[in-house]
Amino acid sequence: MTEIIHYDKFDKVIKVGDCVVFPNQNQLEIGIVKKITPKMIKVNQIGFTYNSQKYPKDTIVLEGPEVTMFLLKHQK
Repeated sequence: MTEIIHYDKFDKVIKVGDCVVFPNQNQLEIGIVKKITPKMIKVNQIGFTYNSQKYPKDTIVLEGPEVTMFLLKHQK
């Protein structure tokens, strides 16, 4: 079985556990990638328990110390 590789809007590789920003209705939300499927990725929005399915090109991988501080502040 081959490994599924998806790329975000900026052509960065998306991995399970990555922090991503994605559209939700008319807002941008921040979430964690929980699962990668052949067509989409499952993202758990910060502060919620359910997963949303998003197309990889609709997301952007976030990195850096600002993301770490946001996650530490907003996790339950």
